[in-house]
Amino acid sequence: MQAEITFSENTIGTKVADRTKIFQTINPIKGLQQFIEEGDWDERLLGYEKYINRFSWAIIIVSVIYLAPIPSVPV
Repeated sequence: MQAEITFSENTIGTKVADRTKIFQTINPIKGLQQFIEEGDWDERLLGYEKYINRFSWAIIIVSVIYLAPIPSVPV
């Protein structure tokens, strides 16, 4: 009777090989979740509120100018 030996190179396509890919994806998500839950990003965002409001108004004004109908001039 012969025993089967499984080397790490032979695990391609198995669930064992896919676990590292899953954990690599979960780590950044957990880091982002921890940053949102425990970070002070909301307090720092309030310091930039004036600049964000100005930027938003600029986008609104540029959009209105771009989307405004242009009257046709008779030739």
